[in-house]
Amino acid sequence: MVEQGLNQGAASTWAMGHHETSYIPTQPYSSGLDHVWTGISNSLDYTLLRNLEAPASHDFQSGYLACDEFFRSLGPGSFRSGFSLMEWQYDQRREAQSILPYLYVGPTASARDVEFVKSAGITCLLGIKGPLPHHARVVNADKCAAALGIETDNIVVANDQEFIKALPDIIRKINEHICCCPVHHTDTATIPGKDAPSKPWKKVLIFCETGNERSAAVAIAYLMAMLNYDVLTAFINVQGRRLCCNLPDSLKRVLQTFESILAAKRDVMKAQNVTNCSDGIAASIAGLSSPKKRAIDTMQGLEDCAGDVPDAELLDCLDRERFASRSPQPPFNDAPSG
Repeated sequence: MVEQGLNQGAASTWAMGHHETSYIPTQPYSSGLDHVWTGISNSLDYTLLRNLEAPASHDFQSGYLACDEFFRSLGPGSFRSGFSLMEWQYDQRREAQSILPYLYVGPTASARDVEFVKSAGITCLLGIKGPLPHHARVVNADKCAAALGIETDNIVVANDQEFIKALPDIIRKINEHICCCPVHHTDTATIPGKDAPSKPWKKVLIFCETGNERSAAVAIAYLMAMLNYDVLTAFINVQGRRLCCNLPDSLKRVLQTFESILAAKRDVMKAQNVTNCSDGIAASIAGLSSPKKRAIDTMQGLEDCAGDVPDAELLDCLDRERFASRSPQPPFNDAPSG
């Protein structure tokens, strides 16, 4: 007991003589990583995982990503897709998974599996490869396509900038293959009638070496463009169907940039629609045969003959309101195709 008391006394004396001082930084430390990428983080919100449905609108110029008949020709059922995240097995990484009823993502091994491609009803094998020499050999399923008599295409992406530039073309290529309209569906024996088909007539398998990076990025971009999803929601819903997807930071930045491009395209289209709509309404009220603009001074000149034109005052008021409420010009206009 005496020894224990001495030890406690010595400890108290040491503590009184040696005050511990904690370091107080002048500014809290931050690595800055929280501000580098705000779209896809390491902690993913799986509450965004959902059953996919057909979009309510498609706010892009006709032909940019799909023709006017694309959604009608496929029907809503072609866009319905459930998920089974909790049933995922590790061995499934070697297989391809369905993201949409007509869109699959998987590794090269799945694209070379003749039995799988045939049983799944795949009609197009779309390879996404890098610029290295061995990619031409590794990411290739031409033999399988030749054996089954189906289409195949290989897209080489040299760098991130080329990938961003190629995404609209890749999406349009997929849609042109899938579309059931008479223009894109040339097989007269299977062209659907006026009613939409109960299931997709054609299917595309997007593949890369592992099925986890470039091909998954294309599928994410497809959901962003065609289903109007933001980048995080699109990523969650692709990974929720192929859990092994793992995008490097470079591909995350590609998708973030592509999201900005899509947003700008949508803003331009909406601004043009609002302008065209307002012009058309004003023209129909004025009794014009075509929605051409009428100059303010012309409308003011009608006041001189108001007796002959009973509605001149009303037209003048409507015209002034049209110019006062006109929306600003869109941020940019597409260059004319040459």
